[in-house]
Amino acid sequence: MHGWMGKILHIELSSGKIGEIATQPYADKYLGGRGLASRLYWEKVTPEVKAFDPENRLIFMTGPLLATGAQGAARMSVSGKSPMAYPEGYCYGSLGGHFPAELKRAGWDGIVIDGRAEKPVQLVINDDRVELRDASHLWGKSAYKAEEMLKEEHGDRIRFVTTGIAGENLVRTAIMFASQLGAVTAGFGAVMASKNLKAIALRGTEHPTVADPAGLKELNRYTLKIKNTVSLAVTPRLGMTKHGHVLEPLGQRHCYQCGLVCSKYIYRFGNDPELEDLRGCQAMEYYLPWTFDREDEPIKTVFDAPTLANDYSIGTFELQSMMEWLYACYKAGALTEDETGLPLAKMGTREFLEKLLYKIAHREGFGDILAEGMMRVRDKVSDKTRALFPYNVAPIGMHDGVPPRAFIAHALLYPFEPRMHPIDVHEMGYVRMPWSMYQEDPKSSPISPEAFLKIARLYWGSEAAADQTTYEGKAVAARNIQNRTYLRDSLGLCDFIWPITYSLTTDDGVGDPELEGKIFNAVTGIPAAELPTYAERIFNLQRLIRLREGHRVPGDDYPPEYNFTEPLGLGVHGAKMILPGPGARPADMTGNKLDREKFAGMLKEFYRLRGWDEKTGIPTRETMIKLGMEDMKSA
Repeated sequence: MHGWMGKILHIELSSGKIGEIATQPYADKYLGGRGLASRLYWEKVTPEVKAFDPENRLIFMTGPLLATGAQGAARMSVSGKSPMAYPEGYCYGSLGGHFPAELKRAGWDGIVIDGRAEKPVQLVINDDRVELRDASHLWGKSAYKAEEMLKEEHGDRIRFVTTGIAGENLVRTAIMFASQLGAVTAGFGAVMASKNLKAIALRGTEHPTVADPAGLKELNRYTLKIKNTVSLAVTPRLGMTKHGHVLEPLGQRHCYQCGLVCSKYIYRFGNDPELEDLRGCQAMEYYLPWTFDREDEPIKTVFDAPTLANDYSIGTFELQSMMEWLYACYKAGALTEDETGLPLAKMGTREFLEKLLYKIAHREGFGDILAEGMMRVRDKVSDKTRALFPYNVAPIGMHDGVPPRAFIAHALLYPFEPRMHPIDVHEMGYVRMPWSMYQEDPKSSPISPEAFLKIARLYWGSEAAADQTTYEGKAVAARNIQNRTYLRDSLGLCDFIWPITYSLTTDDGVGDPELEGKIFNAVTGIPAAELPTYAERIFNLQRLIRLREGHRVPGDDYPPEYNFTEPLGLGVHGAKMILPGPGARPADMTGNKLDREKFAGMLKEFYRLRGWDEKTGIPTRETMIKLGMEDMKSA
């Protein structure tokens, strides 16, 4: 098996048993990453299992391109039943940096963890040497302290995953924290701690074999040449505060064997050499003092906000929604300092942030309610405070990051995922950036309307998919984008890199839609023509999991109701929502609402494209047989 290591580590914490699962029977149909993890979840986690039950599994899974040298291939999928889901259910997360490739280099394609240890343990992996060790000395430690102690115990080159105090106290929003500031959301830090697993520490010295090393090397050179895209150094929300100037990008901090430009920057804050470090995109935006009218707050508060959240291991997407709500409640007089035990009058200061994080992580007072996550907070507060909830609150992440009322195809992307912000909404959103630049100044970008139409044709199935004022071509576009996303997550490719839809260095500004397939073939020797079938199989697998766990069809396949009733507001920069319209020329989508009848027709078309029953959205028996999934019940 070129690309795969051939075995998956199976840890039964209740008994302490360490075993193996053969990779090939699963990889033959589901590749790796999200696909393979989802199949194992289907087999091992039944609907009645709760997120914190020992019977829940925590599944780490790499893809065949990791650790092969393929550019932008450094991510792994983490799957299990999420405590953030509402109700609890299947979900996935993605982890980058160095831990995923190190697991592959240790000789393992993934790890399946079930049960619950009697006392805190750490899983230590050194190639084939695998053991469970006592972690009582690590329990009760913050994430950064745990990292420090793990390196003291195992050496500086160790790669790790851990969780902080919030995870140990089963805060539903707790993240896993990993090497190189990696993070996994969906509450999997709490799932990890519920199993009394404090950390995984590993070292690896092997490499997967590659079918065509010379071909892969040439493809890597080509990838480096055409992957020349718009910088994402100054992120949208920070830019909207008009304080983007406080950030000075100093360079990239790359994931394993990746030399491509993405959004992972080392920054200097406020021109202060004491405030220099790696910061993730959204994580550094969740707490911006200026949004609370705190112009005098030291810039160090902005610099430290992500690390304070990481140290407790509290997810920042959830914190961002929570801050918006608490501020709205305070301004409206709907929540008081006495009720919450929080210095609400000091929102935007470091004092407030530290108090809030401590209370959540320790489930102290009002923090115990907030620790349940925003969807469950909604059920525990008064009607007055509930009415002030941000409209885009979702169980995991936030709705409307790239709104369906602006990008019509996204109305078919959001409902089919168990989490928000789903990464498949990035594809159209990223291409809009250089297109918008061209509208401002044609010399700044090659993505003219003609180039945009070509991208739409090659990647989304038709030029009609480019026109955001119509519903034509959007079902095919959604299907194509979903398939590419599921393949990307299953191969181990990075969302910030792939697909390369456009390029600032190619003659026509268009990327290469066949590049992932060529790399897959060079690594594994398997024809790229087989990838579409893998994608269909993996997408249908997730559909079956969600149906089994209570996803109602077709009702739950509709986006939230406000998309049909509330006009679209201004964009993240406070400007009108200008998107490609007829001929990929500018069209103002501000004020747009989804048309219910047209959406229903688009959904039926999507069902037909997927081989599902047109009325129920359930995969047909014929589709299951065609995909070799007849062993799975579709209803």
